[in-house]
Amino acid sequence: IAVIFSACEKEEESTTTTTTTATTYDFSCKVGGADFTDNSPLVVIEPSSNVLTLDAENGGNTIRIIIYNFSDRNVGEEISLNYGAGISGALVTKDGVNYTNTQSGKLIFTKIDTELSGTFNFTSRAVDFSSKSVTEGVFEDLTY
Repeated sequence: IAVIFSACEKEEESTTTTTTTATTYDFSCKVGGADFTDNSPLVVIEPSSNVLTLDAENGGNTIRIIIYNFSDRNVGEEISLNYGAGISGALVTKDGVNYTNTQSGKLIFTKIDTELSGTFNFTSRAVDFSSKSVTEGVFEDLTY
């Protein structure tokens, strides 16, 4: 009696690994719930007045954050963005409407050296009393 064994080589199933990398931006937030991003926001400090201005733009919509007495600011300090307080402010233009009267909000620097990083949120009103909220704001490693 002869027994013959035959073996087949098992084919390996191909596996494809897909890696998803999240896109990061230098400046990002939500304006009225919609994503707003900018990879090249402009940061200017006016030496004579000690005012920092951060301008971001996305498809014609803009955000401006103004911080007075910038050289006195510290990492972790909560800066009020209530423009009426004369301290600092934030403005947003969305779909051609200017929301320039900051009602509430805050900015916290997480890094202040040759680059700036921080978080922010605010709500501003237009002249017709409609309002726009800016939430989940983050800026990272902005040079000035």
